Order: sequence, then C-alpha cells, then structure tokens
Amino acid sequence: MIESPRIGDSVVPEMLLKVLEPYRREGCILNDETVRLYAGLVDKGSAVRFAFAAAIFGEPMEALFWLQLPRALNYWMNRLTNKSPTRAPQSASTSELDEASMLNRISSKGKSGPGTGKNNALGNGQLQLMAFEQQELWERANEQIPWHEKLEGEEAIQNRVHELVSIGNLEAAVSLLLSTPPESSYFYANALRAVALSSAVSTSLLELAVKVVAANMVRTDRSLSGTHLLCAVGRYQEACSQLQDAGCWTDAATLAATHLKGTDYARVLLRWAQHVLHSEHNIWRALILYVAAGALPEALAALRGAQQPDTAAMFILACREIHSEYLSSLDDELRSSDKLVNLLGLNPESEDVTAVGEYYGQYQRKLVHLCMDSQPFSD
Repeated sequence: MIESPRIGDSVVPEMLLKVLEPYRREGCILNDETVRLYAGLVDKGSAVRFAFAAAIFGEPMEALFWLQLPRALNYWMNRLTNKSPTRAPQSASTSELDEASMLNRISSKGKSGPGTGKNNALGNGQLQLMAFEQQELWERANEQIPWHEKLEGEEAIQNRVHELVSIGNLEAAVSLLLSTPPESSYFYANALRAVALSSAVSTSLLELAVKVVAANMVRTDRSLSGTHLLCAVGRYQEACSQLQDAGCWTDAATLAATHLKGTDYARVLLRWAQHVLHSEHNIWRALILYVAAGALPEALAALRGAQQPDTAAMFILACREIHSEYLSSLDDELRSSDKLVNLLGLNPESEDVTAVGEYYGQYQRKLVHLCMDSQPFSD
C-alpha cells in the first residue's frame, strides 16, 4: 500500500488529543458503545473514519458521501485506464450497507442540527441517492417505473415517458406516446416525439408510428397532415387511402400517379371507380377508371348491372378491336407474351362474356320485333 503524504501540521493533532484527554476520560466525547463501534471501523480507511465523524455530528448526507467516495473514485480511474468496471460483489454491497446502518445508529444518538431527523436516516434508500454507476441508476429507474404506472393523469404519463427514454426502452416510450388520444392537447407534441424516437429504433417501428399518428389525424379531420407523414416514410399506398377516406379522390389519384406503379396504382383507381359508380352514379366516368385500372370484368359488370346489354356488347367489341390493333404494333416476342394474348376478363371463354352475348342476342331480337310492330313516322 502506498503511504500518503501527511496534510497539515502533525503537531496540532497531538496537542488536540492532550487537550481533549480529560473530556474523553469523563465520557464527554464518546460513550462506551460509540467507542466500540469506532473500534470496528478504525482500520477500514480514512473515508470510513470521516463518515463516522460526520454521523457523530448529525450530518448523514456527508457520511454517505464519504462512504461512496472510494467507489466513485475507483469508477473514474477505471474509465481513465479503459478498465471495464466490474459489478461490486455482493459482500461489498452488504458491508457498505452494514456500515451505513452502524452510522445510522450513531447519527440517531449524535449531535442534532438543522434539517436532521427521520428524513436524514442512513440506509439503503439514502445510499441509492448517491448512485452514479450505470447499472445502479438503471436498476433504480426500473424499480420506480412499475410504481409510476399506477399514477393517472397526463403529467404522470409524461414522467413515465421520460423514465422509459432514460433507461433506453424507446419501444415502450413510443407505445405510450402513441396511446395519446387525438383530442388531447398533448397529441401533436407526443406524436412528434413518437415519430422521432421510433426513427432511432428501426424503420419498421417508424413506419408503424407514422401510420398510427396519421390514422388518429384522420379521426380529427386532419387527414392532410397525416398523409404528409406517411409520404415522409414512403407509405404512399396508405397516404392515398387516407386521402380517399377524406373524400380527396383526385388528390389521391394524383399522388398515386406520382409515386405508385402497377397493381398499387390500379388499386387506387379501382376504389375511385367504385366510389364514382355507387356514390356519384356516374357510370361513364367510372367505366374509364375501371379500364385504366385494368378492371375490365368490373367495367362489364357495371354495364350489365345498369341493364345496358347493347352497350356491354359494344364495350367488348371495342376493347377487342383496340387490343388487336395494339398487338399488331408489337414485335413477335412481345406479341406472344401471356399477359397480352388475351384481354383479362373479356376472352370468349368467359362466362360473363358469353352471358352478355346471349343477352344482347335477345335484345336484338326484341328490337327487331318492336321495329316490325311499329309504324314508321316522321316529324
């Protein structure tokens, strides 16, 4: 052990001991029990002796400081030397707690000062106030969180979020923030934090957070803001769906045309066509959207549902003609592609196409009879 240099004048302590000797003999400084307790601590180092002195004079927080000082200094030196801090052995923690308990007995009998009393009692709870190592702080926070979960109110939720972020449990913090109802005054602030925190975890969590926030915005007629968030994470399909839910059909189609392709784009047009047909009752506009989406069977079904057999037959005829002209403009390799050989839903073997042909035949015959039974007229 390296011997530390002396501090101060070594003669002064000797003089003090001589002056205080009469008081010691009369028991005016330390009683027998306190002397016995000190005898058990005297060989444990200066910090423990200083803690003893602080407890004698009714300063429990100072006593805790001296007890924690060796650990704190060792922790710092380990960091300087890049030495991995090791978890304090159970025996060391127990010894530290025993020393604190002993000092607590001294403090309760020692000199009282302002602020001393029950709240200054030494113990494990007070030792935790001196915590500084990562594991200690993390364990303490995890012990408190279950208790705080029982508290209600927005302020309690904010405190819980802060604790979860502090211990690195960002997923739980995001989940708690996303539970904020859209009518709450904290909704926007919590939504912003949820999106920001989720981006630090994973792309999938970020997308989930954005979808939840955007859905809540729709509930409060703030759908445009929600779609912007969805676009920011590349969720254009969901953004189009939200715009359509809000009645912004043209905007949804424009967004889809800009960012979506293939079946994703067709899905947006198909839903728009269904809305136009059933809500706006504009069959012609709906038919164009159906065709643009590649939903030829749905277009044919719309014509049949509107009881227009002649138009349904003409629709099939026109589509086949356009299809044939298109194929003739392609080279042989493309022309033989399975996707282009037949029109999906309008090939001659289709039951719907056959039914349209039969119904149109009946319509033609009926039309002929009507013409034969009617007299010609002129204006």
